[in-house]
Amino acid sequence: MACTLTPGAAVDQLGEWAELRRSATAVDDVEGGVRMAFPVGLADSVRDLAAREAACCAFLDIEVSVGDEVVVEIRSEGDEAMAVVRLLTGSAE
Repeated sequence: MACTLTPGAAVDQLGEWAELRRSATAVDDVEGGVRMAFPVGLADSVRDLAAREAACCAFLDIEVSVGDEVVVEIRSEGDEAMAVVRLLTGSAE
């Protein structure tokens, strides 16, 4: 389990997740991870950030779907990775 971002880039990207979370309409635990929902107008931003996160943290399974809202699910089979999932989504155990 390793992120390929430099420490500075990782901090910046975490800041982007924190900013995005402010617009979340729901944050829910799901089996093996967390699901977040956003207004459909944020689809491009959510897709972009999710794609960049998936590229640097291959140990995470990140899926984005767009319908009446934008839903991003971040999951991982590794217990150690759940700390990262919770950090990105701002969810508590």
